[in-house]
Order: sequence, then C-alpha cells, then structure tokens
Amino acid sequence: MNIILSQAGKTQVNKEHYMFDQYLTLARWNSYYHQIMESVAFSPKTILIVGAGDNIVGNMIATMLQSKVYTFDFDENLQPDFCGNVMNIQQILKGVKRFDLVLCCQVLEHIPFSSFENVIQQLSTIADNVIISLPHTPIRIAMSVDFPFIGSKKINFDIHQFFRSYKFNGEHYWEVGHKGYSKNKITKVLEKYMKIKKQFVAINNHFHLFYCLTSKNNNYAE
Repeated sequence: MNIILSQAGKTQVNKEHYMFDQYLTLARWNSYYHQIMESVAFSPKTILIVGAGDNIVGNMIATMLQSKVYTFDFDENLQPDFCGNVMNIQQILKGVKRFDLVLCCQVLEHIPFSSFENVIQQLSTIADNVIISLPHTPIRIAMSVDFPFIGSKKINFDIHQFFRSYKFNGEHYWEVGHKGYSKNKITKVLEKYMKIKKQFVAINNHFHLFYCLTSKNNNYAE
C-alpha cells in the first residue's frame, strides 16, 4: 500500500502530546486493554488504526495476531501509512482493498458532530468490522456500602449532562452525554450502517464509551 499525503487545516495536538509521562495515565492503559482485546476477538488479518497516536496498541495487536497493521492520521509527523482528514478517508483510501477491522478510538470527537454520520458511513465501506470509542462524560457519583454477610460493595451512579451544551475546547467538538449528544442518538446513527455487537463503558475508565460494530452482511459470531 502506498503512503498518501492529503492534509488540510491544522493538527490539534503536537507529537509531544503522546509523551509517556503525560499521556499514558492508568485510565488510558485501561482503555488500551479494551482496544487490544476487542480487536483480538475479531481475529483480523488486516487492521487500520485511525489515529496513530503512540502506536502501542497497534504494535501489541500486530504481535499477538501476527496481523498486518496500518495507520491513518492527520499528522504526518506521526508517520502514518495514510495521511489525511478522516472526513475524507474513503477518497484517500480509494483503490485500497477493504480491511478486516478498523480501530478508531478517541478520534471522532475531534471533528464536528455534523460530519459524524458521514464518517461512520465511510468506515462501513472500508472495513468488515469497526471498533470505535468516544468520550463519555457523565457526572459520576460513587459510594461504598457495607452489607451484612456480603461485605463492602461499590455503587456508581452516572448522571448525564443533558442540560449542558458542549463548547469546543480546542480539541473536542462534542462528547457523549451532553445536550444534543445522547447515547440513543449515537446508537441510531451507528445502526444505520452497521450492526452493534457490543457496547460498553471501559472498566475503571468510565470516560471511554466503546462500540464494537460489524457489517450488516457479516455473519461474525460472538
């Protein structure tokens, strides 16, 4: 596959953003675990990771599965295999065969929500399976309760911020749970183009909401 350069606009973060000591928190490691294990569950031979980042997830998947992993990113300084705006991913990958899996985690909030559905439609045309994660920002109330004979149990309550509009913060245009961006709205968009095989919030990182998707023509068995 050839490297394709097609950039427009500005990158939102510098390469230094992915420095180990400031980027890889325990919560992000937890998210990486889910990205890797959910990808492995699909047993893909070819994988496209949208959002090259620090390449830890791609390297681990390639090692575990002996799969061919390609990267797509807006920032050419990260040296992705394919470079360009995810909103044009179908055109940039024109002539490239479909991938078994596209992994696109913590990426789509970096584009306006008005383009979200179009990008999902494009991803559904280039891959048999897609895993995405999105920022999920409820107000979490956590407590520990001691029950007789059972012991201590943690109880969590998530309150979504439907009353608050989300304002662009220099990186994110939107986040799930804020006014206009409900889980139900996201689900309806995804189900127009793919089947949702699994939906969950990462353990110990309730800020990352995962969707494991498969083609409507794919008979992938859980």
